[in-house]
Amino acid sequence: MTGAPSDRAGRWAANGLRVVGWLAVNALAALGLIASLAVVLGNFSLTGTLLQLANLAAHFVIASPQRQTQFAQLLLAIWAAGFVGVGFFRRASLLDGLEYERANP
Repeated sequence: MTGAPSDRAGRWAANGLRVVGWLAVNALAALGLIASLAVVLGNFSLTGTLLQLANLAAHFVIASPQRQTQFAQLLLAIWAAGFVGVGFFRRASLLDGLEYERANP
């Protein structure tokens, strides 16, 4: 048997919010991985990290539009790989949080 329409709508809304939250956490964790790479490039110091980022920004500004596009695509690919990797390891939390329709006894 199926539940009342309001029960189904509630489950859909709850599941939708859980999925949106799961996606947001994955996106932020992937950005955190990119930030961690910047810290590694800066030898794990704030000064070194900021110097490396300033150097990267200076080179980015004088680069041709084609090279800027290539860099943006590389950054997007790194973020996407991080997103997929984090999502892979967090897949159980998504499946555990979803509500499924249960048969009424």
